[in-house]
Amino acid sequence: MQIRTRLTVQFSLLVSSILLVTFLAIYYFSYDNVTKDFYDRLRSKAKSTAELLLEVPQVNTEVMKALEGSNRDLIYNENILIFDEKNRLIYTNTNATSKSINVTNYWLDEIRKSGQIRYTDGDYKVVGIYYKYPFNRAVVMLGAQDLYGQINLSNLSQLLTALFIIVTVIVALAGWIFAKRALRPISKVMNAVEGILPQKLDTRLEVSNQRDEIGRLITTFNNLLDRIETAFQMQKIFVANVSHELKNPLTKMRSQLEVSMLKERSPADYQVTIGSVLEDIHELAQLSNTLLELAKVSEDQRDLLTETVRIDDILLDARLTLVQANPGYNILIQFNDLPEDDTWLEIFGNSTLLKTAFLNLMDNACKFSDNFTVNVSLECSAKKITLLFSDHGKGIPVKDQSLVFQPFYRSDNTASIRGYGIGLSLVERIVKLHNGTINIQANIPKGTTFVLNFFSSLSKF
Repeated sequence: MQIRTRLTVQFSLLVSSILLVTFLAIYYFSYDNVTKDFYDRLRSKAKSTAELLLEVPQVNTEVMKALEGSNRDLIYNENILIFDEKNRLIYTNTNATSKSINVTNYWLDEIRKSGQIRYTDGDYKVVGIYYKYPFNRAVVMLGAQDLYGQINLSNLSQLLTALFIIVTVIVALAGWIFAKRALRPISKVMNAVEGILPQKLDTRLEVSNQRDEIGRLITTFNNLLDRIETAFQMQKIFVANVSHELKNPLTKMRSQLEVSMLKERSPADYQVTIGSVLEDIHELAQLSNTLLELAKVSEDQRDLLTETVRIDDILLDARLTLVQANPGYNILIQFNDLPEDDTWLEIFGNSTLLKTAFLNLMDNACKFSDNFTVNVSLECSAKKITLLFSDHGKGIPVKDQSLVFQPFYRSDNTASIRGYGIGLSLVERIVKLHNGTINIQANIPKGTTFVLNFFSSLSKF
């Protein structure tokens, strides 16, 4: 069901329900008022009849019936019955052929006990009063049909029913029109969004009023388009950088092989060419492995965290691996105030990924330091573990610090040093996967420090 139809139906049901309750209340109170008024008239008529017949000597049954025949007080088919204390009928205005109300000793006794009662006998409404007059008492019962009241109530019910149907139809039509008008801005937004193609991601929707819900919806769409455009741009940059990094070694290998095939060469020359090509192949393999690691590590892949690991053990293992591969590197690890409780050094994570992150930070620091030295410091508390990786290189300019974690980004200070610009991006993803943070601090007078914070409480994960 469309929103417009649903809004119209809901609005119509709401208004119709309110109307129905209102009209039912009107009918109920009207019915109650008509009934009370008719009973009051019956009681007044019964009392006046008893006064005339029982207290005025000049009025006998014949005179009373004549008076009844001339009365035009809109009480139809009335039955008047008067009984003495022995339940003998002393007056009635009915004859043998007319319909009369049913009277039993039970009702007569109830009238004497209560002094006054009222009840319904078929189509008749009956009032009974216990009338006291000098030296005697009598029970007066008057029943009649409220034809006038029934006609008024019937007319009222027909009027209310017709009004309910008419108002419901009007409300439904008005709701349909107003729903269309209310949803018109959304339709415009939908049409505008459908016109935004991948080639026009710089297009933004016009916000007419930022204070209403439609304006906030358009603002949300524009923010989403900003993120999509940024993602597309990063993808283009990533593809361009990957293509560039793959093109260089491939071009180099192709050129060397083509030159080698131009003429016959000595075995030594071929060995040199093969060694150079193997080096380029190794470079390509390293680049592809790094890209695969970067692709598989993201913040939502918590299934990679499968074990409880000690940060100090991983640091020592990473230093041993890096020194074996690069004997000229000098990696200094300082453990500041190691705790007596070893669990402070533990986090829930993946030892292989953490070792990869530490290797990248150590390798970068050594490559960019003039003396190929990195200082690693470890501090821990009951709440977190802090690692600092400091180098003695040229440092990272402030303008580049927010960009170094993007894949393939390399600042001007590192252009002369071999690398792909993927390592720090991989480090950042691994740290965030472990619910950690990574920040950059400038060293004085030169160098850079990468600060890593990990929560040591396993409950954080």
